[in-house]
Amino acid sequence: KGPPTLALTQDFYETDVSRGYARGFTIEPIGPLPIAFARAAQAGLGLWGSELRELMLDYDHYAGWGIVGECLPSDANTVTLDPEERDADGLPVARVTFAWGENDRALQADGVTRSREIADAAGAEVTWMADDTAHLMGACRMGSDRATSVVDRWCRSWDVPNLFVCDGSVFVTSGAVNPSLTIQAIAARTARYIAARATAGSPRDWSRDDAG
Repeated sequence: KGPPTLALTQDFYETDVSRGYARGFTIEPIGPLPIAFARAAQAGLGLWGSELRELMLDYDHYAGWGIVGECLPSDANTVTLDPEERDADGLPVARVTFAWGENDRALQADGVTRSREIADAAGAEVTWMADDTAHLMGACRMGSDRATSVVDRWCRSWDVPNLFVCDGSVFVTSGAVNPSLTIQAIAARTARYIAARATAGSPRDWSRDDAG
């Protein structure tokens, strides 16, 4: 189980041209579990030993929240085969190239500013902040053109007709929310598509582009 999230605000979720960037972010309070809290304190404040123990005595008096910001798709962010490095079987390993864009950085900076405003309004003291990422997406993007995507709208590989990808890698963006429920929905949708073509005694007809 992950840290409990009991509330969130999407006041900054939609695009607001006055902010100077596209899309937005969700702010969600997170109550980190004790071990995760201790690790975050060690990484963020450099505490260890008695100093870390002293901080942990006040664990019940801390609150945390995170910014879930939308990272826009970019042609510069890619997954390719490394021309030199090989794995144990002699095959090229994946080379992941990623960098935050100007829009991403502007969005993140505004998220930090808004978070500080919330803390100030609550009379809280900001002890530390830390960068974090989660829910990697976009490595097998979904699309209508095989030249610019890995799977079609049914999560079926363009190159291997009976290969389906049903996880967050088919999304080109998170939409500034946690993707778990959307992953479940896309997996259920793909399962129905596969089942409709795998009835007893029937050959699988992957050429039909419908759910029935």
